[in-house]
Amino acid sequence: MNLVYPIGLLALVGLTIPVLLHLWSVKRGKTLKIGSIALLGESATVSSKSFKLTDLLLFVLRCLILILIALILSQPYFKKTSLISKNKGWILIDKTIFGAVYETHRKPIDSLLNLGFELHDFNLGFDLFFLKDSIAHNETSAKLSYNTLINQLTKKMPSGYAAHVFANLRLNNFEGNLSKPNFSLTWHYTQNRDSLKTWSTKFLDKVYEGVSTPSLTYYTANPSQDLSVIRVSIYDPKGEDSGYIKAALNSIADFTQRKIEINKSSSKADVVFWLSDQPVAMTANTIFSYQKGKIEAVNSTLQVSAEPNQLIELKKRVVLDSLKGSAIWTDGYGQPVLIKQNGTHHFHFYSHFDPLWSDLVWSDQFVKALIPIVLGNQTAEDFGFETHDADQRVIDKMQFVDVKIKTSGVSATTTNQSLALTIWFLAFLLLLMERVLSFRRKTNLHDVKS
Repeated sequence: MNLVYPIGLLALVGLTIPVLLHLWSVKRGKTLKIGSIALLGESATVSSKSFKLTDLLLFVLRCLILILIALILSQPYFKKTSLISKNKGWILIDKTIFGAVYETHRKPIDSLLNLGFELHDFNLGFDLFFLKDSIAHNETSAKLSYNTLINQLTKKMPSGYAAHVFANLRLNNFEGNLSKPNFSLTWHYTQNRDSLKTWSTKFLDKVYEGVSTPSLTYYTANPSQDLSVIRVSIYDPKGEDSGYIKAALNSIADFTQRKIEINKSSSKADVVFWLSDQPVAMTANTIFSYQKGKIEAVNSTLQVSAEPNQLIELKKRVVLDSLKGSAIWTDGYGQPVLIKQNGTHHFHFYSHFDPLWSDLVWSDQFVKALIPIVLGNQTAEDFGFETHDADQRVIDKMQFVDVKIKTSGVSATTTNQSLALTIWFLAFLLLLMERVLSFRRKTNLHDVKS
């Protein structure tokens, strides 16, 4: 037996009350008969005292009642242990595809069900379902990665249970390495009937056909695509920074196989690089200009992409003004360095390409950073690595090792069961007995006196 509040046992001090009541006894003296008439007369009342326990049964009952009250205050409970058969476990299958999985893996699933295993949805919550209700199930649900599900299963799986997972090994179902669970885990690999998927995607104004198989995914461009020429105008009155832009544009043309024309005329320009803090005097679909303002020296870095640990040194910048827009490039403190003005394709650069301002033109990120500006709002580093639902690539089975954890013939689960109700019942019975004995004792004393 365990106690929630052991301090409640201090109530046992109350046992001193019945001890004192029964230990202290005062008796009336006895009148003796004598033969001499000379001694006849009014007898004096004499009393005697003795320290001797009286009414032993009443004393025991009252002590037991006080002990039970002290136990009730301490809130006693005992730990109840339940034994679970070693064959208990979960069969985990995505309920949305259970019919197809059961058709190809009927024998192992039926064998596990006969051993006492339960069917659970291999998804958020791991809901219990039954064979008769799941064959024709076609509902869709949000998908979580296998990494997330295994981590949740570690907390959800009862102690001593084993898990058998029926799932495919498609790459887009994983996020890094799987953590090792604290229960026995066995993988049963399933395969899609159609393992060849194709789709189309657009990148840098080109249409690519994606083809995916369990072993690889590749893209091919349509060679017959007729792509327009990109006309770029560069305004650089000092002639200091235009050379870096021209070199970057040539690299973009080689990489994308797009034709880019560079001229000084503003007529029919698709993109304008206004490398001056003077007001822009050209029009185009996209404008990139130096922002005018107070210049300050800084000791920071320039962040032009989502790649971590960029070491592009930023030496000078223009102090931010009240221009409203979205930050495209930032410094090491999170302050915008390139802002795309709201509602337009006008990019305001709060620095210069001059190496005295930053090391951007010497970085391998320079060309990648200009591609979305020259060719549109597209992220070059994502091409070929995007997550696509039709991706059929699978992880090698050799990377998976079933987790086997030795367990005894049975596993035990422990629960706490309160004893308060039982003790209240015993206390009531003892109090009833004490009242009956006390009433009889008083009745007997009254009869003796009368």
